[in-house]
Amino acid sequence: MNIRDIEPHLAAIRDKTLREVEIPEEAIDEIDFEKPPDPEMGDLAIPCYALAPHLKKPPPEIAEQLAERLEATAEDDDSDSGLIGTICPNGPYVNITLAPSRLADVVVTDALDRERFGGDVVETSEHWMIEYSAPNTNKPQHLGHVRNDLLGESVATLAEFGGHDVERVNLINDRGIHICKSMVAYQIDGERETPDEAGLKGDHFVGHYYVRFNELIDDEYDEWKSTDEAEREFRDWVEREREADRLPDELGEQEPQIREAFFESFRDNYFNDYSELGERARDMLQRWEEGDDEVLELWETMNGWVLDGFDETYERLGVEFDHVYYESNTYELGREIVEQGLEAGLFERLDDGAVAFDLEEVGLDDRKILLRSDGTTVYMTQDLGTAMQRFEAYDLDQMIYVVGDEQDYHFDVLFRILAELEPELEGKLHHLSYGMVDLPEGKMKSREGKVVDADDLMDEMHDLAEDAVRDRYETLDEDEIERRAERIGLAALTYHVLDYNPRTNVQFDPEESIDFQGRTGPYCLYSYARIQSIGRRVGGWPDLDGEARAEALQALGTDREMEVVRHLRNWPDRIEEAVRDLDPSEITEYVFELSQSFSSLYNDPDHRIVDLEGPRRDGLLLLARAVGRTLETALDLIGIDVLEEM
Repeated sequence: MNIRDIEPHLAAIRDKTLREVEIPEEAIDEIDFEKPPDPEMGDLAIPCYALAPHLKKPPPEIAEQLAERLEATAEDDDSDSGLIGTICPNGPYVNITLAPSRLADVVVTDALDRERFGGDVVETSEHWMIEYSAPNTNKPQHLGHVRNDLLGESVATLAEFGGHDVERVNLINDRGIHICKSMVAYQIDGERETPDEAGLKGDHFVGHYYVRFNELIDDEYDEWKSTDEAEREFRDWVEREREADRLPDELGEQEPQIREAFFESFRDNYFNDYSELGERARDMLQRWEEGDDEVLELWETMNGWVLDGFDETYERLGVEFDHVYYESNTYELGREIVEQGLEAGLFERLDDGAVAFDLEEVGLDDRKILLRSDGTTVYMTQDLGTAMQRFEAYDLDQMIYVVGDEQDYHFDVLFRILAELEPELEGKLHHLSYGMVDLPEGKMKSREGKVVDADDLMDEMHDLAEDAVRDRYETLDEDEIERRAERIGLAALTYHVLDYNPRTNVQFDPEESIDFQGRTGPYCLYSYARIQSIGRRVGGWPDLDGEARAEALQALGTDREMEVVRHLRNWPDRIEEAVRDLDPSEITEYVFELSQSFSSLYNDPDHRIVDLEGPRRDGLLLLARAVGRTLETALDLIGIDVLEEM
């Protein structure tokens, strides 16, 4: 017997008993076990409310009679396993407590012997594709990308562990006006310098020129604001606002504030209509689309620098992909699909020549442009094309997009249009939407160069961890300090970012995340390392099997010991929940709870392993080893490498 056999075994006894009291099969199918609110009440409970209409008795009376019948059935059907300890009525419930020694034997043996303990729990294995990261090649990745990277990687790893076949996909945005901005700034200020010559990672080097472009255009805009053209635009806007009764006839003392607000909102209009730098960037984009050799050479060079930098960031974060696509190769995908939809009457051509989808057809307002009036594609067109291509190429059961919640509406529209085009795709598309990440100082802004780069953040976490290691362990050599600092720092970052439901906004505090005493990655690492130290102190884990192991494990049974055992028993269920909900925070919570539970056991004077002898000592050592193995697996699933010593 293993952990996953426990409930089916008990359910068979329950259902046999219900049949004996003539409960209909359809009613039996509706009866599920519940978990009592207090472990002292039992491990499982059978609610009796649904039985009242059939037995014509109040639920508490049914519970008393059912408990007696269950005990009789268990005497025959549970005699071999010895799993059931007590069966007691409690109001409208029948509470079942499992025999502590037998439960410990089953759970710890499963945890120690099963190669993928907790894994392969999904009812039906499916083929999933998960798209995540999707950075732009005009700047390095920042803290927001870190959440996307870690969320996508951990969800993919959990899905694989749970039993699904998973394709990891990255679609890199390597084209567009934002890329051209960096290229223009490099032409102006770069002087053919390379990242190596500048002593920078390639993505940071190119990101410098993205920031530089915005500095240049800010200067250009500030000069333009004092021109007659700017004044005319302001006055025309004021007149329109007055006609709409949004401004008074006389601006008076409010004019400076109104003027400032206008020019802040007019920035994009300036870029598109007046800016020489904007015209230069747009011209570069047009030349790229036309295949201009000079532009393509610069684009390939600068993109290559960025992609090399991304690879270093991904490697350090432990993020991998099975397939990497580039928008420069996919942005035309979907054009043929839209044209076919137009012919089939799903889409409409507007008076200006654009092609659109009437969103009222799928319960939304307005319409969505799919081809512009000049025939060029939009992001929605590309997403339609890549989705259709992936389902055709990989025969997927699920396509999951890991993208921030600011794109909720985009994916709602995308999925509705795809379901109109291919009805069989309905239910096979999922947007794993996640909240934003802020620092205590406030929200990140990449255009102004105030963003917290992922690499800089990892360096900061390394430095914080290094300080902590040096304070605790003065005799370590430098190489070991560096190794531990890197793992502890990344564990702190990874755990903190994933320790929230994806929909939740996160404020990342580096100092808080590195705390060795709180709900943090370093605390969980320490819990694992302490367990390994127990094994070293006693000269190695006991090598027991058969009757000797059973005797040792059946010597367990105190409340603290059984609290740890019950946490281990819950591990497969937590994996199942995390995979079902696409939520790694189920695992971070579990790791912390298991660590806390074992810590309470370890620190209790009555459970000092080194002071005990005989089977109970061996049983506690086996339990400790099972906890250590489970912690190692759980941390690995969320991308954290353990340390044997802290």
